[in-house]
Amino acid sequence: MIETSKNPRAGELMGMRRTDAIAIDQPCELDYRCPVCVYRQMSPDGMMYDERLHWSEYNSFIWCEVCDFDYPSALCLPHDPKKATEIFLDSVEHVLALLTAEERE
Repeated sequence: MIETSKNPRAGELMGMRRTDAIAIDQPCELDYRCPVCVYRQMSPDGMMYDERLHWSEYNSFIWCEVCDFDYPSALCLPHDPKKATEIFLDSVEHVLALLTAEERE
């Protein structure tokens, strides 16, 4: 089994991503890119894909298999600050909803 980076704080604050569902789109298909790696691969349709990115085990994070690090997904959209801002706000909204649900229990 391959050892990968772990970030207990990300798990505590953001929660763990669901494992009972299959993601339809991969991060590269949604134009996410590793904020550290310099890597460009042009696809036949003229788009740039970084297939080394995967959905992290933590909500609102993306894992780079080269860096072996989980990055907040908003950081993986440096080329689109408006979209990155919306992703960040969605992440905060998700955490607030989790907190509200815990308070109701």
